[in-house]
Amino acid sequence: MPKGKRSAAADSKSAARPRNQVGFFQRISLRTKLTALSVALIGVLLVVSSLGTISLLKTYLQQNVDTLLNSTAATLQHEDPALLEDRLASQKVQLPRLPSDYYIAYLDPSGGLLIGLVSAAGKNTDVPNMSGFTASWVKSTNAIPFEVKSKKVTGSTKGNITTWRMVAVPLTEQSGSLVVALPTASNTLLLDQYANIGAGFGLLLLVISGAATWIVITSALRPLREVERTAKAVAEGDISQRLMEQPGTTEIGRINQSLNTMLGSIESAMSSRNKTLDQMRRFIADASHELRTPLVSVRGYAELYRIGALKEPKAVGEAMQRIENEAIRMSELVENLLALARMDEATALKTNPTDLVSLARDAAMDVSVANHSSNIAINDFNGKPLAAGAQLMVDADSGQLRQVLINLLANAARFSPNDEKIELAMAEAPGDRVVIEVRDRGEGIPRELRSKVFERFFRADNSRNRETGGSGLGLAIVKGIISRHGGEIVADETPGGGTTIRVALPKRQR
Repeated sequence: MPKGKRSAAADSKSAARPRNQVGFFQRISLRTKLTALSVALIGVLLVVSSLGTISLLKTYLQQNVDTLLNSTAATLQHEDPALLEDRLASQKVQLPRLPSDYYIAYLDPSGGLLIGLVSAAGKNTDVPNMSGFTASWVKSTNAIPFEVKSKKVTGSTKGNITTWRMVAVPLTEQSGSLVVALPTASNTLLLDQYANIGAGFGLLLLVISGAATWIVITSALRPLREVERTAKAVAEGDISQRLMEQPGTTEIGRINQSLNTMLGSIESAMSSRNKTLDQMRRFIADASHELRTPLVSVRGYAELYRIGALKEPKAVGEAMQRIENEAIRMSELVENLLALARMDEATALKTNPTDLVSLARDAAMDVSVANHSSNIAINDFNGKPLAAGAQLMVDADSGQLRQVLINLLANAARFSPNDEKIELAMAEAPGDRVVIEVRDRGEGIPRELRSKVFERFFRADNSRNRETGGSGLGLAIVKGIISRHGGEIVADETPGGGTTIRVALPKRQR
């Protein structure tokens, strides 16, 4: 098959495999993984410990055997083989305390057996294989113990070969060699028993440690179930859920604190998002309504003029005047919307030293010219007119603060009776603040609506009277400007009736 076809087939087979398929190891729970890892680690440590202990025990036993062999050889290498049995019987020769099984042999220089002493506790009469034990070979061993296999003799069991630990040394009084040997079966049996006992206890310890580890890990991971439950509830939409606070600075405690902080941030973000969406929906609805109404009026008068319904010059003039007024209203509304959009961009504010008293006088003059019936007085908080050279300095954008004062005074003039005075009071306040109050004598704002008058398109006049209601954006623009300058603005009641808009700005630091 061509190589390209094999590659295409492999790609199609790979594409047919589910992407969410996970391996066996990924499907195992964390608790099982941790338990298995802990048990495996304990098992490795037990095996290493057992092997090390057996090795040390084997070395210790071998050293004891070697010491016994060397001491026995040192005692017997000076003896005459022909006299050894008599001297042993008369206790003229004292052997070290040998075990019940041992073998002592005297060899001639060629390795032939001169005499052999065998001690066996059972029926086994095996003896070491000493073929080739010439005098020269024995001398080459340097009296260092070594191991050999046994040689079969009568009475031994077929296939049961004994290993002997022995030492061979030259005789000192005559030519020949001495061999002292001890079987290693007892030591081997002891090591096997120790290994079996260790394996049994090791398995029991693994079972106990595995059960204990499972219980401990289950208890330790129990808070994660709470995390899972909380995450599921949050995924279903209940973002008010929180994890139980854990005492101390444990890992679970820190995780819970971090997750609670995250959930709090998510809840705040969701609340802000929902609030923003609600405000945006209301903003779009109100803006659409505000723009639709003048457009309908303009369209209506234009259609009346087109069909010839306005025949008198006076009627035509009135229609054109209404079209112009509606166009002006739309222009103001668009300008206000653009101003709010620019403030939403949160661009850097350019400030410079600004005298609020001078701005207030200019704003009062502009509003008085626009509304000839306005009676505006600029006073201090004691009701006395400000002196000619009085100054209240702040760091601000003078153009934006001028717009604030004009909007507040125009708004007060709109709701005040023609013969009532509008008061603009300003003075320094504790805390390095400058306070401005615009007071009118209108109908006032109900207490429950005072916190809402600074929202976009909000008007206490629900009838949307075009003569008094405005667009509902003036105070929203004012609040945006004041907030950008680090100030606060509130609506309050004027003593004796009316509304007071109070603005607090940071005083300029000299």
